[in-house]
Amino acid sequence: MPTDDQWITTRITEARTCHPLVTEAVSSRIAEVLKVQLSGQQLSQRDLTSIAEELIAEMHPTPPEYEVNR
Repeated sequence: MPTDDQWITTRITEARTCHPLVTEAVSSRIAEVLKVQLSGQQLSQRDLTSIAEELIAEMHPTPPEYEVNR
């Protein structure tokens, strides 16, 4: 029977195959969240919202600043 870590790694690898734009940072964050879930710790609505915001921010890198010529 696979361990939690093996199961998480397999699920994330399969998901990244279908969604190649998912960054390594997001994959790592998802793994952290799954480890917490599998440990039986409940996440509050605030925690879930915070995690979702962080994942979205990690998916969209900050665009470079452009100099405005006047």
